[in-house]
Amino acid sequence: MLKFHLFKALSLFLLIFVTNFAIAQRAYQVKDIPDPKKNGGGYVSDPDKILGSNAVAELNTTIADFERKTHVQVAVVVVNDFDHDQEDFDFAYQLFNTWGIGQKNSNNGLLLFISKERRKYRFITGTGAEGVLPDVKLKHIAERQLLPAFRKNNYATGIINTINALGELILNPNNQAELNQLFTQKDNSDSLMESFWLPTAVIILAFFGVFRLVNRQGKNIPFKAFTGKNPGERAIAKGCVGVILVFIIAVFAFIFFDGTRLFDHFGWRHVPVILYTVLAIALYFRYLFYISSLRQAHNDDKNFFTSVNSFNKKNFWLVIFSPLILISLIGYLFKKSKNNDRFKPVLDSKNKEMVRVDRDINIDGSPFLTKGQRQEEVIQAYDYDIWESTDHKEHLIKQWPAEAYKQYTECPDCAFRTFKLHKQVTTRAATYSHSGQAKVINECSFCKKTEFIKWIILPMLVESGSSSSSSGGSSSSSSSSSSSWGGGSSSGGGTGGSW
Repeated sequence: MLKFHLFKALSLFLLIFVTNFAIAQRAYQVKDIPDPKKNGGGYVSDPDKILGSNAVAELNTTIADFERKTHVQVAVVVVNDFDHDQEDFDFAYQLFNTWGIGQKNSNNGLLLFISKERRKYRFITGTGAEGVLPDVKLKHIAERQLLPAFRKNNYATGIINTINALGELILNPNNQAELNQLFTQKDNSDSLMESFWLPTAVIILAFFGVFRLVNRQGKNIPFKAFTGKNPGERAIAKGCVGVILVFIIAVFAFIFFDGTRLFDHFGWRHVPVILYTVLAIALYFRYLFYISSLRQAHNDDKNFFTSVNSFNKKNFWLVIFSPLILISLIGYLFKKSKNNDRFKPVLDSKNKEMVRVDRDINIDGSPFLTKGQRQEEVIQAYDYDIWESTDHKEHLIKQWPAEAYKQYTECPDCAFRTFKLHKQVTTRAATYSHSGQAKVINECSFCKKTEFIKWIILPMLVESGSSSSSSGGSSSSSSSSSSSWGGGSSSGGGTGGSW
């Protein structure tokens, strides 16, 4: 029995020893130190739980108030041990510049790095903060506030007292000149917000005038309900407003609400560029809307090309405000050149020029086109040009592949190009509770010939989980308004020591 108790006590001792040894030997690399800005938006990194959660929360509040009053951004890192191949200065200096503590324009950062096992502390100051936090003053405050508390293992108390003492030092009236300089450097970054107003106002006024001019010309376009010629153009015209709204919301959410670190380098100075980009895209879609409206207004292709040509001649200058329009202009010119031969007059049997039938007047092509040919036009498999002699005794029909030419093939029964292969027809829609069913067929839109191929199962609908996931991530930044440091740097100023 005695042996058993001895063995139990020895095992417990070994367990405690091994645990303490493992903790003591946990030496952090710079890349291993958790960044508090990425883990809740705070200022204190305490991966070994030396301070405790309550003390960390109190420190975050104290440092946030300190930064608001002094414009100095503080980071506190407390670990048991760190890389044995580095001294405390080298490690802390590398950590400071890796995180980028302080604002980029003012370098107003301060890092307090503490290693419990090595009993070392190290201050690293940003280049812009060295004037209000000289090394001698930092050393004096550390010896009076930091070290006495650390010798009693009161780490949180020592850090809080040090932060408060630093605040008194910075806000001392004798340091007002240096403090004003630091505030000025801080405000210089904010002045970028003011400098963007003029170019932003110019861009808004310019585009306001452009949209007014274009809309005024658009009043001459006979708008129709979008039920006609090109479904793709109808989709562009209907969807442009939604696309623009989504784009604007996404840009402002990412940039001004820190939606992703990809946009950390964007700021107020980029607002004019972003605004120009958004408005240029909006103008491009507006241009497409008017071209689509001209398409709807003209069943006759020649009249459509003539109207577009006239519209482009009046509005070619829009390329200055939206370079994307140049793509459409080039595409239009290419399409027009391909149709040049199509609209050249043809000769009748008497060698006289025939007259092309205006399809905006004679929409269904009667009495020249058959019902099958008209159906080919409706589904956009073919376009038909009808030429008639001046004495109305002769006519000639020319056939041209249309937008949906490749989507159809010749029907084996009626011989018109109205046969669509592998058409999917839903017979039972899928829901959130059960799957659906559809049949795959070959079908002629003219003679209604149908060939059954197979049945297919439509998968059940799945509810999106985006709402639940987004709600859970909104509470992570309660301790600070920013989830990243400001991109500051240090030239090596600061002080350190042991206790």
